[in-house]
Amino acid sequence: MNICMIVHNNGTRDGRVMREAHTLRAAGHAVSVVGIPESGVTKPQELLEDGITVLRVDWYEKARRRFRRSGWPRAFLFGTIGIAMAYALYRLSVRIYAVARPVAEMSIANLMRAVRSATPAEVLIVLLLLVGAIFALWGAVAFARAQTARRRQQKELTRRRMISGAAPSGERFPAIRSRIPSWIPDWVLEFGLEPFGWLGARMARFSLQRYRSEEIAAAAIRLKPDVVHCHDCIALPTGWLVKKALNIPLVYDAHEIYEAVAAGRLGATDYFARVHQKYLPRIDGFVAVNESAANYYRLAYPAAPRAVVIRNAMNPAALGPYDGRLHRAAGLPLDEKILIYQGGFTKLRGLPTLVSAAALLPEGWSLVMMGSGPLTDELKALAQSRGGARPAKAHFIPAVPSNELLAWTQGATAGIVPYEDKVLNHWIATPNKLWEYPNAGVPMIVQPFFEMRRIVETYGCGWLLPDEFTPAAIAALVASLSDQMFADAREGCRRFMAADNWISIYQGRLLQLYESLGRQVERKRNAAIKHTAAIAQ
Repeated sequence: MNICMIVHNNGTRDGRVMREAHTLRAAGHAVSVVGIPESGVTKPQELLEDGITVLRVDWYEKARRRFRRSGWPRAFLFGTIGIAMAYALYRLSVRIYAVARPVAEMSIANLMRAVRSATPAEVLIVLLLLVGAIFALWGAVAFARAQTARRRQQKELTRRRMISGAAPSGERFPAIRSRIPSWIPDWVLEFGLEPFGWLGARMARFSLQRYRSEEIAAAAIRLKPDVVHCHDCIALPTGWLVKKALNIPLVYDAHEIYEAVAAGRLGATDYFARVHQKYLPRIDGFVAVNESAANYYRLAYPAAPRAVVIRNAMNPAALGPYDGRLHRAAGLPLDEKILIYQGGFTKLRGLPTLVSAAALLPEGWSLVMMGSGPLTDELKALAQSRGGARPAKAHFIPAVPSNELLAWTQGATAGIVPYEDKVLNHWIATPNKLWEYPNAGVPMIVQPFFEMRRIVETYGCGWLLPDEFTPAAIAALVASLSDQMFADAREGCRRFMAADNWISIYQGRLLQLYESLGRQVERKRNAAIKHTAAIAQ
């Protein structure tokens, strides 16, 4: 089959996308990956060693031109509406003023006479009543906010119980839904929200995403694939455009629970939930990143196909002796023990707490932060302020190419996944690090969240952080680990990689999914041939 994968990144930086693409190519399928230039990778077309074609659509300038062109008629329309509303408001205010002025003047005069004739005790009583009313209003607002937070927390706990299978089967699942009514068409939202972009609001990004989707979809349609496979929620509308144009199967690969990632971000949660509500019933194949994510989608969107679970697993690696590169890059002696974090420096990952813990680590230990992101400068400043007079205990080095990563990681003594328990997506997370650390023979320290706890406790490949996530707790856990505990955990890493890897489990699941899709494509092709033959006769 001719398979087209769609991503909204450069097409090669996501290890999950590349694993699936290489697996399908090795099975004899023609595979193309259509993405966009980003992260410094801008080559329009790239042919990988095994024959996978990566296309990068230069969409931005064309989308910006469309955005600007669409602005003129909307500017005229909204300008006309704005002028009409301003005039109507002016006329209304004139009429209200004409009616209210005599009453207001009389009321003010009466109030002034009452104040002049009032005794000090009466004035004090009135002031006390005003203060009481203000406090009552403040208390009512605080109570309403507390009730809202309590209901939100209760819904989150119910989600977690039901995802983990700990809740009664008849309980109603509190799915995260869009606050935008589903009956409002997309074009109405785009037409109404896009003008805010002219004023600098981020709402305009939704229109740009639509333009980007159309440009990527056009490039994918030109390839005439038999199956379109879109990665991440933002690519799902793009994949639908290709499916609709070519009448081919659509596979959706959900790397996360997107509406849970975006929880609390105005607009983003509504966008992701709206996309899922609209498109999940229309897909032909569904892939989820782990069992918990699959359970969420099954409970929240019962009309969607049952998800095939394909985790972020890797193939077991045969590594040579450590060459000291991690220690050299961090400026550390080879006998220094390293606690490593590798990945993006973004919010809600517990990184400020982790960096604050560096100064509290026992002698002979250092923290190495390998990666980059929007929090880089903030974390470096925090490390410097917390270090005090002690030598630097937190060291920052840039990310390395994915094909070299394990050779760097194996220089660490322990790896850490310090995500915060602020969103559902972190509670069910199984990031690449859960395989990268053990594959390099590095035991891991993880939060006691559902999926990570299950891996660590099943295979004994690391340790759980305490429920109280503080710098002191991280340092205390590291200090409590003995050489024998590390030796036992490294053996657990080998057990985990032998039992849960790409070749032994997830490769087969992916190929089985595509075998079923192949039969579907073949049936459609045969039906089309019969239809053409019937017309010819």
